[in-house]
Amino acid sequence: MREEEKVLKAIYGLVKGDKSPVHLPVSPVTVSQGMEMPLERVLACCRVLESHGYLLSSKGLMGNQYYYITKTGIAEAQNPSLPLYLLSGTIPPSLGRRA
Repeated sequence: MREEEKVLKAIYGLVKGDKSPVHLPVSPVTVSQGMEMPLERVLACCRVLESHGYLLSSKGLMGNQYYYITKTGIAEAQNPSLPLYLLSGTIPPSLGRRA
């Protein structure tokens, strides 16, 4: 499982059980501490997840970054459909052009 998928599942784990989990903000610091993953890595994963429509970001009153899981993100966390790397714009080195 890729780091992005782990972060998405961790965020889902923090909000599941609420009647409206899409309205609960999640701090990347909380995710970082819960996963024992460096904050910079969590933020990078959240940016990838946001670019795929699984998360939305918002700045809090004190300038802190928060993320909200979307309905698409909830569906993906509950029942993964495709690996995130198939949806990303990067091409693995083995599939890139040959010199």
